[in-house]
Amino acid sequence: MTSIEDLIEKAVKLRNQEKFEEALELLEELYKNQPTSEIVKNSLIETLLFYGGYLNDIYVLEFEKAKNIFDRIIHIDPTNYRAYYNKGIAYFNLSEIEKAKKLYEKALSIKPDYKHCLYNLGLLYESNNDLQDALTYYERALEIDPKFTYALQARSHVRNELDELKKTKNVKRKIKKHN
Repeated sequence: MTSIEDLIEKAVKLRNQEKFEEALELLEELYKNQPTSEIVKNSLIETLLFYGGYLNDIYVLEFEKAKNIFDRIIHIDPTNYRAYYNKGIAYFNLSEIEKAKKLYEKALSIKPDYKHCLYNLGLLYESNNDLQDALTYYERALEIDPKFTYALQARSHVRNELDELKKTKNVKRKIKKHN
């Protein structure tokens, strides 16, 4: 008889070969038979996160399928902030900005110091041309990790955009005064 550990190891190998559906079939069966086993539950969730992330990738573009994968995680563990965050990414990629925002906020309600989620909220606001709010979220991410490269670059970009807007407004004011 094969042990739970052996089956999990087999599932991990399948996952690492990007044979996600085979790995999930194995883990779902294990979970059905061992619903109280934390190691089984955690292995299933981890594999679902890997698969959902793979589906969410810009080269795979399976955002609808990714949403279903993250829903499965939320069903198993309603406190899994990574599932809410990643489902938010899928909605963002589908241009469903309000749904993405709600999911990012849900992830932050579970893990308030989730720098990646704060950064993505910044991207969301920046995509709506709400630069001041975008800047706020980038800065919040940087409070958690001052060396967070993505947030550093995004903050710099938004600050430059805001400076350009101020310059443009000042030029327009000067033109109005002279007319």
